[in-house]
Amino acid sequence: MTRITANEFSGATFRPQQFVQSERQNSKLNIEQLNLFLESSPENAKLTHDLITQVTTDPVLKTGSDYYDLDKAQHRRATALKIAKMALYMEEDIQMAFKKYRNHDVVKGLQTDEKYPILTAKDLGIFDKRLSIISNQDPQLGTRIGVHLGLFGNCIRGNGTDEQIRYWLQEKGALFLKGIYGCFAMTELGHGSNVAQLQTRAIYDPKTESFVVNTPDLPATKWWIGGAAHSATHATVYARLIVEGKDYGVKTFVVPLRDPETFQLLAGVFIGDIGTKMGRDGIDNGWIQFQNVVIPREYMLSRYTKIVHSGSGVRVATEPTLDQISGYSALLNGRVNMVMDSFRFGSKFVTIAVRYAVGRQQFAADNDKSGNAPETQLINYPLHQYRVLPHLAIVYLISPVAFKLMDTYHSTLDELYKVSSAGDKGQLKLVSMKLKDLFIDSASLKATNTWLVAAVIDELRQACGGHGYSAYNGFGKGYNDWVVQCTWEGDNNILSLTSARSILKKYADLAKGKVQETESFRYLSPELVMAVLRGTKAAKLDTPKDYFEVWGIMLIKMLHFCAKLVKETKSADSISKHLVLISRFHAFHSMLRAFYLKLKSPSDSHVSDESSQEVLWKLYRLFSLYFIDKHSGEFQQFKVFTPDQISTLVQPKLMALLPEIRKECIALTDAFKLPDAMLNAPIGYYDGDIYNNYYNEVLKNNPPEADGPGKPEYHQCLTTMLRRGFQGTENLAKLGK
Repeated sequence: MTRITANEFSGATFRPQQFVQSERQNSKLNIEQLNLFLESSPENAKLTHDLITQVTTDPVLKTGSDYYDLDKAQHRRATALKIAKMALYMEEDIQMAFKKYRNHDVVKGLQTDEKYPILTAKDLGIFDKRLSIISNQDPQLGTRIGVHLGLFGNCIRGNGTDEQIRYWLQEKGALFLKGIYGCFAMTELGHGSNVAQLQTRAIYDPKTESFVVNTPDLPATKWWIGGAAHSATHATVYARLIVEGKDYGVKTFVVPLRDPETFQLLAGVFIGDIGTKMGRDGIDNGWIQFQNVVIPREYMLSRYTKIVHSGSGVRVATEPTLDQISGYSALLNGRVNMVMDSFRFGSKFVTIAVRYAVGRQQFAADNDKSGNAPETQLINYPLHQYRVLPHLAIVYLISPVAFKLMDTYHSTLDELYKVSSAGDKGQLKLVSMKLKDLFIDSASLKATNTWLVAAVIDELRQACGGHGYSAYNGFGKGYNDWVVQCTWEGDNNILSLTSARSILKKYADLAKGKVQETESFRYLSPELVMAVLRGTKAAKLDTPKDYFEVWGIMLIKMLHFCAKLVKETKSADSISKHLVLISRFHAFHSMLRAFYLKLKSPSDSHVSDESSQEVLWKLYRLFSLYFIDKHSGEFQQFKVFTPDQISTLVQPKLMALLPEIRKECIALTDAFKLPDAMLNAPIGYYDGDIYNNYYNEVLKNNPPEADGPGKPEYHQCLTTMLRRGFQGTENLAKLGK
């Protein structure tokens, strides 16, 4: 006898390919228009597709199913090789950005040209998109480069003077992934989210005009520092500035760690590897300690804080409007990118789960008496539609707000750099207000969407049954790689509290006559607030606009409740649970509003096809209804909806949408335009041939044993066990002792 090979099964019984292809052929949707909606513009769509093609076909960058079997050392080696290849792409990206300012290539020595302009955040947008794409295929690779350019680089761009930016990023070559390789040393063993209490010290010596950097105790050890263990030559270090015995709080410093030629640690620098993590083992996270490490005065990043020598001695000059915010500026880029990553990562796993649900059959109809009826597709079970399709809506709703947040980030940061360089105090105050709103939105959206996608991956993994548990179908590593997003660059609960406290302050400011005019807080208009509190504005679900306005009504009622409770109890801690929900609901409102505004404008949405418009509106309504139902307790507690309205209005509308969206679920996932190489999950490949694809990948990575002894080291243990003699009760009693 020989084993059954691929393609040797009854097509009459199992028809996954036919099911998937039939759905595709019968779709009424315009895939191209849907893709333009998701990618924001034709230019973005083309760039995304080009970048996806690059990373999935490059012989070094591409990943296959063997990726899931690598150990820590293999992941790190593979990641190092990929970084070297990505450096070539990144250099080309930066050259293209420079060409905008000069009509020729970047040539040797150009980086040192003092007159050469500093690239803006928008100029580097292709870097963000490339990292977002590569992170979807290989998250640890995206992080390794993101730490260098996104954290180390943006810390310098956000906190350094123009001269420091030119020196470190252009002259030293960091922008090109040349010369130096950076890491971001913020987190310590004893402090993470509470950045203001970091304990590493940088003591200024006015005689030598230098800083002495020290780790005072074990909890002050820098910890979780990506790139530190083996790779980084320099670090942006968050340390307390001490001048003449006075503590000026946490500032940022560039500290050399290794000789870039030999990679030997420099004097006073001690580094180790923190070891295996839950995921992303391709990142060499390490710990760092400093013992009397001396750095020049110029290595303190001094855009907003400067050491000034004068006849009367030494003083610290600070721009109070932005000094505190600037310390977090490097994290802002990461938070904005994590919202975009939520769209990219979510689209990958919802595509796998939807295609599997359409192709997979399980159980015949209850009324079948013959025993010969075909089994039912998973996607045709109402419960399975509820388990899968709302996640499809979640991913669609993330896209518009992710692109909007990215645009706001670029424009706000560019404006900040211009006015801070010009020293315009009046404009600086206006930009700082925009920056604070950007912090609120990015914190709320980062926390909410990384949580959502963590749930998307795990719940869809369960929806794929046992095959979802296989490493080769991506869910396991995908979840382990993703969930760190809920923790780093701001723990989600802390970010939610911070964001919501700022929103609560905006609500309190209404009583002082301060009207919120920014788009994100339109629900705090005095007219709407008064109408809701007086009961003349009630929640309804009659028009498309109602589906996002209902969240504004909910927010007003919760904010009013929290403001009243804090006034009574004199304790903000009493409302922490509600604050986390306020941040979450603010994100829902932002997502729904961005989607609504985009879809109602044909020129912005790029969707003119009526069927495609109709299904997008259904996804929009499904998202709102799904989370109203999920949070029905709060909606009833704050009397936005009555229990009767939840059961007779919200839930029926929700359940009625599922079979409608089910009809087009394959086309809706096809619109993401993710090739099989990006999915790297055989149960979700485009052709729908679930069993052949999966079987072949398993055999490729785990060849069957030939006849013979097989694995002798295992079999020796087993044969010893199976051939042992009877021990007897007296021997068992001895074992018990």
